[in-house]
Amino acid sequence: MKEFSGDPEFPIWLLGDSPPENWGDKLDFPLDAKHPARHNIWTSILDSLQDRLFRQQGCRFDTSRLYVRNALDIPLAISTPEQQQQAREKLRELINKHKPQIVLTFGVYAFLSTSLAAGQPSQTPPDTTKLLGQQFRSRINNYSSRQTNVIPLLHVSIARGKFLEAHRDFIGTDSEEHDNYFNYVGEKLADLLLDSFSDEQIWIV
Repeated sequence: MKEFSGDPEFPIWLLGDSPPENWGDKLDFPLDAKHPARHNIWTSILDSLQDRLFRQQGCRFDTSRLYVRNALDIPLAISTPEQQQQAREKLRELINKHKPQIVLTFGVYAFLSTSLAAGQPSQTPPDTTKLLGQQFRSRINNYSSRQTNVIPLLHVSIARGKFLEAHRDFIGTDSEEHDNYFNYVGEKLADLLLDSFSDEQIWIV
């Protein structure tokens, strides 16, 4: 598997946890579109995001240059603390060099590692879906164009046996207006892009 796809100069990145242990040598890129995990965790969000963008401004988000990589370039289950530290150092160098505006992370490990690499460690380790949702809302509400904004999304928990609980727990205090994680996240991200990237070359119009 190659280390990344896309353009690191693009202001929005996607970061997964690590290569799948059983499929890493059969896929071309991190979050490879041939693997169902990408569609379970990202495609449905993107569909909601694009729908809101088009309805609000008649535009679409150009995903062709999205920079996509994993926080760790070997499977997490077989990695050592030293390898994880080396991966964080490499990620820190990449963030400092390219200065992305938004890094969307899938899962707890990717979020914690990227936050550390960006110099923004989470004060409360978000080891539950509910805490990841709280971090999502906090970081959306406190977005700043002067820094890299690390925004957590769910990984495969949204597609496994407790998916109904995952919807409810991530949305949390906004559950009266939303009952669907994918639509909720897609709409929040679309509004953030419309508010903060009006002059950026991220659009298909």
